[in-house]
Amino acid sequence: MSPIRQALAVHLLLWLGAGGLNPIAAQQIAAIESPLKYVAPKTFEMVIGVRITASEGSLFETSAQTVFPTDWPEQTVEVLDIHVPRGMQHSFRDLPGGNRQWLLVAPLIQAPQPVEATIKVRFTKSQIAGPEETAELVAPKRPDKTIRQFLLPSPQIDPNLGEIKKIVKQIDSQQPSTDWRRVEQLYDWVRDNIVYTEGDLKTLAKALRERKGDCEEMTGIFVALCRAARVPARCVWIPNHCYPEFYLEASDGRGYWFPCQVAGTRAFGSMPDYLPILQKGDRFKIPERPETLRYLSDYLTSKKVTSKRDPKVEFIRQLLGDAANLPAPDQAGQANLQPQFSTP
Repeated sequence: MSPIRQALAVHLLLWLGAGGLNPIAAQQIAAIESPLKYVAPKTFEMVIGVRITASEGSLFETSAQTVFPTDWPEQTVEVLDIHVPRGMQHSFRDLPGGNRQWLLVAPLIQAPQPVEATIKVRFTKSQIAGPEETAELVAPKRPDKTIRQFLLPSPQIDPNLGEIKKIVKQIDSQQPSTDWRRVEQLYDWVRDNIVYTEGDLKTLAKALRERKGDCEEMTGIFVALCRAARVPARCVWIPNHCYPEFYLEASDGRGYWFPCQVAGTRAFGSMPDYLPILQKGDRFKIPERPETLRYLSDYLTSKKVTSKRDPKVEFIRQLLGDAANLPAPDQAGQANLQPQFSTP
């Protein structure tokens, strides 16, 4: 970036930080100087919600939660319509890292009538074109707290595995010319050595031993390799699929998340995809769950159930119109968004 353009960018960011523009406009202007380009935007609609039917008897104090898409540099989300039955309460919960959940509470659900709550949203998604110049992009030496968490282990992603460290050491022995090239060699290792195979979620150790896995294992292995190499990385979850992002800094100290498609058509540092982003990250804590979560799964619980049979629960994520024809890179990934039901 030239000194004049850099000074202009700093001036704009300072002005924006003082309240000069709304967040979306600020995001658009900040993107002008980004090494990533957000191109060919398209707009689609989607319905998100839940349908609950008591199999028999009644459900008391039933709580449901589902992930709700948010704005990212490549995506904006607008709520068009909310339908919540009378008596049901709803709210949004923002989580660290830019993610959000939709929370619903129904005091009483009686068989056999279903209870359904939905939100209709419009999302605009851009494809991501990778950087033209990569030599100056480097791994952060002193990442702040928000970035440092993406160097730590998370459920099913352990950068401290011996095999993971061995692969990083093997790549480093080849003395990659730049940090970008180093990450790309880690990416190529996964694509060259892990055979895409649909199946149940397995540990990284097992996937590495078998040299097989679907999008979740392949993404997890790449994220673990990056973290072991001291490059922050995270999972991105879209309908029926996940892919990774890695984080590098430009010479001015500003950092950027770069996507790549590990399972599917090769795309390193770019993402030619229009499916909505549901969540980013792989290390979540929410009050209802004692464990650290790899993803924000759909979840439903009732304080009292007057039936021996579980209720019928359908979490809704329905793409409308042209969006319904968007290709799904990996159908096996749907397993990571299946609902969970519990009672005390």
